[in-house]
Amino acid sequence: MKIAIYGICLNEAKFVDRFMDACAGADYVVIADTGSTDGTQDLFRARGALVHQIKVQPWRFDHARNAALSLVPEDADICFALDIDEVLSEGWREKLEAAWVEGTTRGQYLLVYSHLPDGSPGVQFLNARIHSRFGYFWRHICHEALYPDGVEDRFVVVNGLQVDHYPDPEKSRSAYLSMLERAVKAEPDEPRMAYYLAREFFYNRRYEEAITEFQRYLDMNGHFTAERVAAMIFIGKCLDGLGQDPLSWYHKAIADLPIVREPWVALAEAYYKTKDWPNCYAAAAKALSLSPPPDRFVRDPHCYGSVPHDLAALGAWNIGMHEVALKHARIACEYSPEDERLLKNVEFMENYIEEHKDPKLEPH
Repeated sequence: MKIAIYGICLNEAKFVDRFMDACAGADYVVIADTGSTDGTQDLFRARGALVHQIKVQPWRFDHARNAALSLVPEDADICFALDIDEVLSEGWREKLEAAWVEGTTRGQYLLVYSHLPDGSPGVQFLNARIHSRFGYFWRHICHEALYPDGVEDRFVVVNGLQVDHYPDPEKSRSAYLSMLERAVKAEPDEPRMAYYLAREFFYNRRYEEAITEFQRYLDMNGHFTAERVAAMIFIGKCLDGLGQDPLSWYHKAIADLPIVREPWVALAEAYYKTKDWPNCYAAAAKALSLSPPPDRFVRDPHCYGSVPHDLAALGAWNIGMHEVALKHARIACEYSPEDERLLKNVEFMENYIEEHKDPKLEPH
């Protein structure tokens, strides 16, 4: 079994050694360079990669990835598309070979898309950029995806195979909005493109346009539940950004997918802003009762750290549940031990409770 790792790059010199070290064990590493001027090509060649020069004008990610795929030697059995700022976990090849049973055409693995300040996983989900050599192509100008072409997707989950994404903070993402506008114009009925354009409007604080595009997305067919719920939460946040009531959209999101924390935390935050303390506590407590979802869901680290405990603490304190509040406040500090506000909240609560002890309840 031959395995080829392939990718596209532009001025990635500082990541070459890390990338090639992680790819050790691959039969081929195929790099399609799109015009580097920092010596990336020579560095990859020196490490044994098969480097090709390609030109894609106007730029679109799917055409670049298809060009890179076409350069993979035809005797490869498995292809693994990686970005140069991604790092494979140790032992990846053995895990992939063990999982790739006869008839498999597609492999899923855990992608840690972002990391918290302490280096622990942030956003993470199952990705599926491992595929058989033939029968697949990339589509979409931006936020491209892999599609079967004359073959049937037969997935396996490669347990223990993890890819960590460490994006270059110096690279701008300013071009994404214009690319996504082009993508939606080219594929107006494609829900994936509508969702990502709406999200990009949100990131750029163009809330009214984001709401319109998210609603257009929700009217389409072909999206999946977790993404639809994320769109509803985004609409709520857009309304909040416009000074309008977001609650109905958070409730819609909960009705669609009540088993994940994200809509419950959004709801608790909305109640916090209006000082509706009973509902703030109830929503935060519900969020905390839910375990992290399976890896197939995109997990927002915001909802699995200090935030829901902080909201539960504030809600509980303001309805007189002082001991419960202190418990949650302490847990919030365990997640974020350097957060001054959280530390001061614990100190305030401890002092208040100590000063207001009922002497009749003291041991005697």
